[in-house]
Amino acid sequence: MKRLLISLVLMFTALGAGAQGLYVATDKSSYLAGELIGCSAFCSTGHPVACLELVSAEGSAAQGKIALYDGRGAGTLAIPFDTPTGNYRLVSYFPGQQPDASAGPVLSIFNTLCTDRVKGGVEVVDRGGAAPVVSQVGYGFAVDFVRDSLVISNISGSDVSFSISLYREDSLQGAPRSSIASFKPLPAGEVSYGEAISGRVVGSGRAGRVILAVPGSKTDCCQAETAPDGSFCAQTETIYGDVDLVCIPLDGNDCHVEIDSPFCSPAADGLPRLEIFRAMEGDLLRRHAAMLRKAALDTLSLSLPVRREHFFLERECHSYILDDYTRFPTMEEVFVEIIPEVKMRRRAGKVRIYSLMEKSVTDGVPRWGDAVVMIDGVPVPDQGLIESYDPALVKRIDIYPYRYKLGGPVFDGVINLVTFRGNMPGLQFDESVRIYSYHGCSVPMSFSGSETFYWHPMSELPAGASLSLPLPQADKGTYCTLSVEGLASGGGAVYFRKTFSR
Repeated sequence: MKRLLISLVLMFTALGAGAQGLYVATDKSSYLAGELIGCSAFCSTGHPVACLELVSAEGSAAQGKIALYDGRGAGTLAIPFDTPTGNYRLVSYFPGQQPDASAGPVLSIFNTLCTDRVKGGVEVVDRGGAAPVVSQVGYGFAVDFVRDSLVISNISGSDVSFSISLYREDSLQGAPRSSIASFKPLPAGEVSYGEAISGRVVGSGRAGRVILAVPGSKTDCCQAETAPDGSFCAQTETIYGDVDLVCIPLDGNDCHVEIDSPFCSPAADGLPRLEIFRAMEGDLLRRHAAMLRKAALDTLSLSLPVRREHFFLERECHSYILDDYTRFPTMEEVFVEIIPEVKMRRRAGKVRIYSLMEKSVTDGVPRWGDAVVMIDGVPVPDQGLIESYDPALVKRIDIYPYRYKLGGPVFDGVINLVTFRGNMPGLQFDESVRIYSYHGCSVPMSFSGSETFYWHPMSELPAGASLSLPLPQADKGTYCTLSVEGLASGGGAVYFRKTFSR
């Protein structure tokens, strides 16, 4: 009986790991090391971020994140140039969930720059490549040839959000992956905005609060309370791209902040061996040459998740461009001679900087309050560092004379020193401050090239509407595949796949 119960628990755990309510479509099924994998995500509403990992039996070869909004998201995953040749699985999951390493599309990766292979994952066979087969399958869409265009029509009866991929078929393409047809989103959850960054304060000291900030960003700054064990979880806005993340522990000495990774680095199970044969040589040479030519990329800025109301985006500031005034050698002189809303004082041997509150202007009674002082959007708790900062590095000073809540504490204004370089040059933090290279979410983009002729991860069509794509400029006899996958407004899956010859 005990064995039976354990087996049932393991079975239901496995089922739960696989049923994560997340589906990721890709622009094709085979790539060269160094290329980008175009990704389009579908899920239930409520999740802000999806994690992607390209994994083999040897572990994770590439990792990335996609921002989600209203159940949709898109981005790219870069394949490192040193990725060994072999089959990989694209595993997707939400942060905090245990990924199912046996679920996800199998992608074939070929490295034309080195001979490394996945251990036990590649087999050399003595045969030729099978010619692509003209075929058509799917429902919810209709595709017609009109002159030199492909016309895609939405016949599902509902509005549809979908991805479109038109790519070249060759000997490198593996077996077509399963479509979105069997995918069913889970019920909508509580809406969450932006990624949650977790970590902990380590060292002999203890900090009650931590600040996380990205230099040069107006919106990527937050503060979190720490638990008794030093752990914390900070709710952020969506952070895009690779950035520096400044981590500042407050109210503590002899400690620093460490950031948790959201990735699980699983090893893939049940991957088939990649079969390679001599007939692939021509396709490999062609695709290697194509990889050296940059594809045309287009950032889909309109599909970025909508940010919530934000202090720095809504409030007007008073900006002082220092080149418009006489340049002074110290920050104290800059405040005294140029900026009447700011004053610097010493209290108990420490430098304190105050700002003139907004109501002082309207009612004529000057009231000064404690301000949070930033350099390039990063709060500087030790305001003595502002006193010693070189004004020659500062381009302008922005004054926000409004109450500002940074996590728990409320300040009576914000003073932001914006430098020419935008990355806090010359600022000397103490040893408790750490700056990490942080990998944010991938920016969604469409692209076109000589192998993936067209990729758009976030297209939309109302019921009964159509759109047209130009036929690829390829040699006569070239086989192409059009793959369309999406979800209708009612939650049902629609897809269409057509292989044809030019």
